[in-house]
This record gives sequence, C-alpha cells and structure tokens, in this order.
Amino acid sequence: MKVQPAYIFALTRTLRDLGRDPSALVSPDIDLDEDEFYELCVKAHEIADDPSFALRFGSSLHLGSHGLLGNALISCRTLRHAAEFLVQHSPVRAAQASVRFAFDQEGVVLSITPGGEIPGAPDFLVEAFFAAVVTGIGELVGGELAGCRIELAGEPRMPEEVYRRYLQMPVVFGRPANRLIGPREAVDLPLVAAGNSVADMYVRQCGKMLRDRDKPVSCTSEVHRILRGSRGQVPNEYEVARRLNMSGRTLRRRLKCEETSFRDILDAVRNEFARSYLAETKLSIAEISAILGFEDAANFRRAFRRWNACAPQDFRHLANGDGAIVLGERSPPAVAAEFIETTSF
Repeated sequence: MKVQPAYIFALTRTLRDLGRDPSALVSPDIDLDEDEFYELCVKAHEIADDPSFALRFGSSLHLGSHGLLGNALISCRTLRHAAEFLVQHSPVRAAQASVRFAFDQEGVVLSITPGGEIPGAPDFLVEAFFAAVVTGIGELVGGELAGCRIELAGEPRMPEEVYRRYLQMPVVFGRPANRLIGPREAVDLPLVAAGNSVADMYVRQCGKMLRDRDKPVSCTSEVHRILRGSRGQVPNEYEVARRLNMSGRTLRRRLKCEETSFRDILDAVRNEFARSYLAETKLSIAEISAILGFEDAANFRRAFRRWNACAPQDFRHLANGDGAIVLGERSPPAVAAEFIETTSF
C-alpha cells in the first residue's frame, strides 16, 4: 500500500518547526510503501532528537492529510460510523498490527496494537496515531470531545503536560493496552454530514476504492480512482493526466494499450454515481445531471438510457421496489439487481 504524500510532507514540516533540517528526507512527491515510510520515520526521529516529535507529527495530520480515508471520515454521519470505517480501512496495515473499536463497561474504546517500534522511541507509532485521531475528532465535532481519556501501555518520556497539550485529554500510563476511551452517548451524536443526502453513498464509494488499494495498479484503475474520488465538478481528461504526472497524449496512449479510453471510464464512473444517486437519494434528475457534469437533464437521460437500456426515473422506481417495467435489451429489474450486488458495503 502506498503512503499518502501528505504524511511525508508532515514529517518534513514538523522537523522544520523544531528547527531541524529535513533535507536528508526524500522529496514529498515520491511514492513510498509502508516499509519505506517506516524507515523514513526512523530517520526523521533521529534528526528531530525530540521526545515530542511523534505527538507533533500526529497532531499536524488533519483529515485531509489522509486522502481518500479522510474524505470518507468527513462524510460519516456519526463518530460510531467514522470509527467503524477507520477500523475497516485502517492505515495501520503492518503484520500483527491492528486497530479495534468496541464497547466495554468503561465506554467506547478505540485501541491500537502497533506492528513494530521505532528504535529509541517505542511509543512513536502509538503517539502519532492517537494525536492524529484526536485532531480528526476535533475536526469532526468542531472542538474537544468531553469525557475522554487515553491510556498508554508505555511510561512517560517527557512531562505529562506535553502529552496533554497535543492529545487534548487526560493521559494515563502503564496500562495493559493503548486505548482511547470515550462516553457511549457521544458516538451517535450527528456530525455535519448527517444532513448530506449523498454522504452514505460517498462513504461506500470510498470504501470500495480503499478495498481495492492493494490490487495491481493500472492506468485504467488510477483514472477510475481519480474520477470516483472527485467531489463536485468531474475533472476532465487533461486534469486527470496532470494529476497522474503525464501528458494528455501519454494518458490516451496508455489507456489504449489497456483497451479502453478516458470517455469509456468517465461513462462507467458517471453511470456508477448516477445509479447510486437515483437509488439512494431524493435528488432530482436535473440535480443529478448537473452533479455529473451534463449540460442539461435531457443529455443525462439519453446517456443513462444508452448505458442501462432504461430511463433514470424507471431505474429509481425499480431500485426502490415500486414496480417492474421492461425496456430495451436489459430490464430495469436486472439493472437494479446489478446495482445492489455491486455496491454493497
């Protein structure tokens, strides 16, 4: 799995904030896998020579730093939803490492078991993880979450007020496990996304892409990823090529070698989103056509009929169980059944 470039940038920025020279680290635009990023953390810790480095680094990681994962968390309706999604698509992927979310007699518990240690900083990964989680929770709820505490298995390596400054809640040391414990009643309070009619659909789309992240990467899959991850205006061919650090001509050539084209991929992604919007939201046909970048609703209707052999309103009726109409070569029930099968969470 590739590491988000924002993590690398955060390491270098944190070193600069400490007055250290980060030039020995790689450029932030280089793709790194987990093992390479681990080695980078080892080097960054040596350069920092400061026990608060992990906390500073984790605190600097905002939700946007986590890429697709962060976008999905922003779209979650409750903290419970966000925690469950984080566990299911955890960025902690090393062998024997785990992130867990559970309820016990003390409340809601988010725990981490790291897969390794940074030499000279055995709690580096745990401290960075919880500092990033606290920052993310603050963004989701709009401030500190009352009634929480963090329990760490290790012993303090610096004054406890330093932990409090970056973790923003009481910290207890020498416990059996590394856990963030919070009140049960807080996990189901509505977040900002609770009022967004397409939030659940977007979270499912992000989940699908995150499940596919370890599959062999092709140019086609990368274009799919960018188009699916777009929120708002759909990027055009040249914008996608720019994000992939290639020219439009190179993108077209590579897609041709993979026996597809940007138009084919764009149509597939538009259709995927169109069916999700029709089945899962109350957005009008005109609103959906605008979101998907069509000039008008008539063009969208023609395209949808070409993709699915039925009108969008007929698909919506069938997806909601409102009846059965057979049109074209494929019936709306068949199209709706395919949608349900391919978009399950």
